[in-house]
Amino acid sequence: MRCAGKLRARGVPATSSLAKGCARAQFRHRDVSVQAAQKKGGRGGGGQGQQKSPFLKKRLRLRKSSDGVSHLGSSLKSRGNRPFPGPPKGQGPPLRVLPIGGLGEIGMNCMLIGHEDRYIMLDAGLMFPDFAEIGMQKVLPDTSFLHQWKDLIEAVVITHGHEDHIGALAWVVPGLDPATPIYATKFVMNLVERRMKEYNLWQPHRFKTFEVGSKFPVGPFELESFRVTHSIPDCIGCILRSESGTIVHTGDWRIEEKPVDGDEFDRATLEKIGQEGATLLMSDSTNVLSPGRTTSESDVGVALANRMAQHHGKGRIIATQFASNINRLGMLKKAADACGRKLAFAGPSIAQYLDACNKAGRAPFDPSELLDIEEAIEGYDSNKLVIVTTGSQAEPRAALNLAAFGASPFLKIQPEDLILYSAKVIPGNESRVMKMMNNLAGYGCEIAMGRGENLHTSGHAYQEEQKEILKMVNPDNFLPVHGEYAFLQHHANMAEQECGIRNTNVIRNGQMIGFGAKRNGKQVGDLGSLSKVVGNVKLFSFYNDGGKGTGTSEQMQLYERIKIAQEGIVFTNVEVKNRVQGPPAQARGKTRASRQREVPTGIQVNLRITARALWIDEGRLISEMNRFVKTRLRDMPVTSSLNEIEKVVSEELRRCCKSHNNKRPEVIVMAHDAGVGGMSSGSGGASRGGRRSSPASQGGGRAAAAQGGGQRGQRLAQGGRQSRENPRENPPSGNKLSKEEVDRIEWP
Repeated sequence: MRCAGKLRARGVPATSSLAKGCARAQFRHRDVSVQAAQKKGGRGGGGQGQQKSPFLKKRLRLRKSSDGVSHLGSSLKSRGNRPFPGPPKGQGPPLRVLPIGGLGEIGMNCMLIGHEDRYIMLDAGLMFPDFAEIGMQKVLPDTSFLHQWKDLIEAVVITHGHEDHIGALAWVVPGLDPATPIYATKFVMNLVERRMKEYNLWQPHRFKTFEVGSKFPVGPFELESFRVTHSIPDCIGCILRSESGTIVHTGDWRIEEKPVDGDEFDRATLEKIGQEGATLLMSDSTNVLSPGRTTSESDVGVALANRMAQHHGKGRIIATQFASNINRLGMLKKAADACGRKLAFAGPSIAQYLDACNKAGRAPFDPSELLDIEEAIEGYDSNKLVIVTTGSQAEPRAALNLAAFGASPFLKIQPEDLILYSAKVIPGNESRVMKMMNNLAGYGCEIAMGRGENLHTSGHAYQEEQKEILKMVNPDNFLPVHGEYAFLQHHANMAEQECGIRNTNVIRNGQMIGFGAKRNGKQVGDLGSLSKVVGNVKLFSFYNDGGKGTGTSEQMQLYERIKIAQEGIVFTNVEVKNRVQGPPAQARGKTRASRQREVPTGIQVNLRITARALWIDEGRLISEMNRFVKTRLRDMPVTSSLNEIEKVVSEELRRCCKSHNNKRPEVIVMAHDAGVGGMSSGSGGASRGGRRSSPASQGGGRAAAAQGGGQRGQRLAQGGRQSRENPRENPPSGNKLSKEEVDRIEWP
């Protein structure tokens, strides 16, 4: 019988110090047992040959997103003949680095590393858009530049499986030469394989796996990988050797002193490189502003177990974390086992990462032990249940965010629930995460989050860890990567001032920096001469809307999206009832000035105005727009062209909005002659009242705008054909008619 069971039988409260100590002891005992089992017969999960668990079978339906081409949009189209940056062929420093993304920003890590005129690509990641990039879901590196110079790129190496390192592969791979290989470790390749199959781009012969610590030739280098610890399995750093020197790239890393999966940070290899001598070190700068060292994942596991023990017998526990953090998932499972609870997943992305880990033989537990989420919620004892959900960043469609707003089809928040926030709020997501948390708190549930709870640790090194590696490798040159520009600058200053590295550089995306040959004992002089910026290229970011729309900011019309969101948009359908096409027959041969004096004025129209994302003041704005437009059209000659009418209407609508509510909305005007475009002659009456509930002024405008827009391209031809087939006699030209007389004339 378990220790926890014995305590419950004796009536000992779960929140007592004795119960907490029991939970910690069970947690640590299980941790040791699992590690012993891994050493004896492999890891907790199954290998490649094992049958997939029923849970994973149900959760891993593959969604096809493309036929291999349709998602690309304009991402591979040329942005002009941009020369490759750097010195002429055969000249300049032999070792070169050209960041495509990831410098001066968080995410979109992609870099070209070369020896003379041969290059490899390190990572192909995406970046998640901020609030100003409305309607976008992915920000991609400049794939058009990579496509233009694909002949120079001989291989792609992936350091680990986070989206900011593999998320752009579906756009990068089609732009490279079909023979270019892509290298990754087994777990990472499982993630890549699923992504490539989703976009119909999987080619088994092209995607190659390697073991951590192995050496193999890649492009102009010999690559040696070494293990680093991060928040996802199978993370590597790269040592790139060439006849001109050695480049070390750490990837994303931190030093985990007590790794829960047994994979320790490879200090020995870096110490060896420090003795051999490294021409260049590139290192992750994400947490360079954080003093001290990161806490261990095992400490987070103990904190999770303690928090679960405190909630014994009080209801469900709902934990949210980053889906890719497999070690954290293992900690949650161990904590749940120690507290007599079962685990269930809500969110397919967690299942995808666990499946990839299971195929690589690295799963922290057998997926068959998981409960099905629907069955667990319907019939399982809530006091024995832990639900792990996606949505730590309040993603709109994630399980926890949907539950917070009452929109989840199966997960309903209860007052007795405990929410464990085992993640970090990514900068830029603060407002929406707090909105989600406020909604969760509104259900009366308990929420555990914040640094004091110790429910999360970062996957990126803090200052003391970064100093340790800088001193250990002691490179000739240091180039900080992966972070905002201020982070890079701080990292460079720290390396120079506190670690004795004399030659540091800070560059931006698109700047190529070159490094001289490996230093030897005969070299003298300033070490600054060993590196210099040798070229620059203007790079563009591409945006994807989550579907098949991919293009630059101009092509995806981000400025228009922002303007419409801030200022609103007005659609106007103008049916012109009395326009004359061309001057009357009696006026032909006369001067333009005399014709203008003799042509009747007073354009009569039916208007249908629709305003969206704009305050209409209970319909008053619509009425004002009608008045502004019709007043101005009274002075226009009846021979005015449709383009002239559209221009005048657009000006008046903007002037009205500026006067009424100080807004400058986007204005779209479609004018057509009566009987040609999208309104009947009597349809304008409802719009004159300007009531917000009026179909003519609001809902009906959509159909009219669509119909008028669809026929706009044919209006000139149709109008001309109509006037030829049904000729009408123009009214006699004489003295200028009064407005009442003009209104009574039936014009063609």
